Amino acid sequence: MALRFGPPKADQRVMPAKPTKGHFLFAHQEFQRVPWWKRKNMRTLYIYIVVLIMTNTANGFDGSMMNGLQTLSYWEDYFNHPHGSLLGLFNASMSLGSLLGLFVVPYMIDTWGRRLGCFVGCLIMLLAVGLQSGATGFGMFIAARLLIGFGDCIVLGSAPLLIAEIAHPQDRAILVTLSAASYHSGAFIASWVTLGTLKIQSDWSWRLPSLLQGICTVVIVCGIWVMPESPRWLMSKGRHDEAMHVLVKYHGEGDQDDAFVQLEYAEIKAAIDLDKEIDQTRWVDFLKTKGNRERIGLITALGLFSQ
Repeated sequence: MALRFGPPKADQRVMPAKPTKGHFLFAHQEFQRVPWWKRKNMRTLYIYIVVLIMTNTANGFDGSMMNGLQTLSYWEDYFNHPHGSLLGLFNASMSLGSLLGLFVVPYMIDTWGRRLGCFVGCLIMLLAVGLQSGATGFGMFIAARLLIGFGDCIVLGSAPLLIAEIAHPQDRAILVTLSAASYHSGAFIASWVTLGTLKIQSDWSWRLPSLLQGICTVVIVCGIWVMPESPRWLMSKGRHDEAMHVLVKYHGEGDQDDAFVQLEYAEIKAAIDLDKEIDQTRWVDFLKTKGNRERIGLITALGLFSQ
């Protein structure tokens, strides 16, 4: 009998099982969906997640605000009607700051935690918002934009990860998707803010939107330390009791013997142990197999298309 090494035919592929109505799948097991609105601790957790979602709202506000500022005559006059490459630098400086942040984010959030990443990134952004709102010239404004991009990169590398790792698995996909979609709510608000400040007959027509940009960031800074840390990160640092406490409190409503919580803890622990076993992998390994190349291509395409 001939052996077949190619991909399976369409009718041979194993389709993922669908859970029955009112249930969800986790670790190949089916569990009844939890009515989170009836559980005090889960309600609190999801309020925290709404605050974390505001990180991308702030990002959307910034993106739309920068476009809106260029329609304001006082902004144009203050910076001597920038055009060409100079105007391009105004717009690109935030992205340049974000590129610098790429070299810092992975090591920061894996070493010191997701919450600290959010906190540090937000502090940098608040400093930058102050510089941008009080800018006295081209150089100060560009420096502020670079800092906003740098801080924003840290925040957006930390907050979505924290959302995914503290959310109940039944709602994880929805909440992470809402985090990405919240960009547009920030952009919508900023467009109306800059439209409203058109009537201000002073430099505050552009300074005020810049200042309002920091509102979401202030809320996050005030709330980040009452939120739970990622159980996955805690377990990666050997803090298993703390990780279990987070899972029990927010996913099991205080029941340490909850079957789902026990399975979730075991699943995270197994994943952490596997990561440590294969810790000798290199970046080039992402390109060595067809499957990995397809994944990298898909991830890259998602990033490009979202722009």
